[in-house]
Amino acid sequence: MQRRDSGWRLRWGLLVTGDLLTAVVSYLAAWGVRMLIPVPFTSGYIPAIRFAEVSHHWGELLAFQAGALYFLGLYETRALIRPRDHVGGFVTAGVVQALALVASYFFRGDLVFPRTIFLVNAVIDAATLTAWRQVCSPLMHRWPRRRVLIVGANQAAREVIHAIRNQHWLGMDVVGLVSNNGAAARGVVDVPVLGAREDVFALCAQHDVDEVIIANDSTWQDRLLDELSRLDGTRAQVYVVPTPFEILIGRPEHLRLHDIPLIEVNRDPAGGGSSVTKRAFDVALALALLVLTAPVMALVAVAIRLGSPGPVIYQQTRVGKDGEPFTMYKFRTMSVDAEKHTGPTLAAANDPRVTPLGRWLRALRLDELPQLVNVVRGEMSFVGPRPERPEFVADFAPVIDGYRERLKVRPGLTGYAQVNGEYHTSAATKLKYDLAYIHNRSLWLDMKILSSTVKVMLTRKGV
Repeated sequence: MQRRDSGWRLRWGLLVTGDLLTAVVSYLAAWGVRMLIPVPFTSGYIPAIRFAEVSHHWGELLAFQAGALYFLGLYETRALIRPRDHVGGFVTAGVVQALALVASYFFRGDLVFPRTIFLVNAVIDAATLTAWRQVCSPLMHRWPRRRVLIVGANQAAREVIHAIRNQHWLGMDVVGLVSNNGAAARGVVDVPVLGAREDVFALCAQHDVDEVIIANDSTWQDRLLDELSRLDGTRAQVYVVPTPFEILIGRPEHLRLHDIPLIEVNRDPAGGGSSVTKRAFDVALALALLVLTAPVMALVAVAIRLGSPGPVIYQQTRVGKDGEPFTMYKFRTMSVDAEKHTGPTLAAANDPRVTPLGRWLRALRLDELPQLVNVVRGEMSFVGPRPERPEFVADFAPVIDGYRERLKVRPGLTGYAQVNGEYHTSAATKLKYDLAYIHNRSLWLDMKILSSTVKVMLTRKGV
C-alpha cells in the first residue's frame, strides 16, 4: 500500500489544482475571445474596460468547477484513468459550471455582466478540462497495481474476487487465496490456494503482497446477535473484551470493567437526542423538497401517463421500524401486473419488467420522490436502510444473520447501501452497509450520504 500512496497525494493535488486553474484560464479566455474575436449572433466586441467594471466572483467560479466535477463522478477512478470515455461528462461539467455562475450573478443582481461570457466560458471550459485530464491520464496510471491476498475460501471471498475482476480500474490483482487448512477452495476458479491461515505472514513476503483482505465465515457471535435482534422490547446488551485486532476495527466508544476494556456491540441505534434532531431535519427537508420538486413530479406524472397504461403512483406494502407494515409510494416504473405470473421478485440488472421511462426514472432516482410524503408522515427517514417487502423480509430474516437489526430504525429514502451498491446488489451485502450506518449514524453521515445520492442521480449509477 505504501507504494501506491507514495506520491499519490502530490498527484491528486496537482490534478485538482489543474482543474481549478482550468476554470480560471477558461474564464479569462472567454473574456479575451469576446474582446478580440467576433462571435456570431453577438453585438460586436466587448471593450476591455468592461473587465474592470464588473464584479468577478472567483470563489464561486472555483467552487462550481470542483462541485460539478465531483457530483458528475469525474473524480472517480474510472474517469481519472480513462478520461476519453467521459468527454460527455466534461462537457456537462462546463455547462453546469456556467449555469451555476449565471444563477450566482442573477441572485446577486449583477445582471450588467456580459451574458455571452457564460456561453463562451462553458465551451472553453469543457474543451480545456478534456485536454487537461487527457494530459494527466498517464500520470494517474503511474502507480504499481496492488497485489491482494484473500484470507478465506467462502462466498464472501468469491464476491471479492468477482468485484476485483470486474472493476479493473481499481488497480488490484488477486495473488491467491488462503484457506482454513490450505485445502483447495470449492467454487473459486483460476485462483490458487497458497496456504493456510498460519502462512499469511510468510506469503505476504514471498508474493510481495500489498493488501490482505479477510473474508470471514459467519460465526456464533453473528448468530447470537441475530437471535437477540429478534427479541421485542428491552434486550440484553452485549459487550466484547476486545483483542488488539478488534480494538483496531471497533468504535472508539467503550466501557471498562475495572481495568478491562469492553466494547459495546448492540447499543440501541434509535436512542438518544440525535433521533429528535434527525426527525426535525427529515420533516423540514421533506416539506421544502415537496415544494421545490412539485413541477418535476408533475412532469414525471404526465410522462408516465402518456408512456404506458396504468396508475402513475405505485403503492406497495413495506416493512418499517419495529417490523410495522406501511404503504410506500413510488412513481410506477414497471408495466402493469409485472408480477402477475411470477409473484414478488427482487429487482435485477436489465430487469425486463421495467419500462423504458421507468429505467430512466430509476437511474435518476426520480421514482422515489413520492416517498417524501412517507417521510413527512414519519414512516420513513431521508437516510436509513431501504424498506423491504414483507415477503422478502420473511425470506431473508431466517437465513441472513442480523437481518432483523435493520428494522430497529426508520427505513430511508436513500441509504448507505444505495450509494455504494446497485439495484441488484445482494441482500446480505446491503445488510453490511445498513448495519455500518445504523450503528455509526449521525447528522454529518446523513449529509454525506445525501451528497453521494445526488452524485448517484447525476451519474446514473445503479441502473
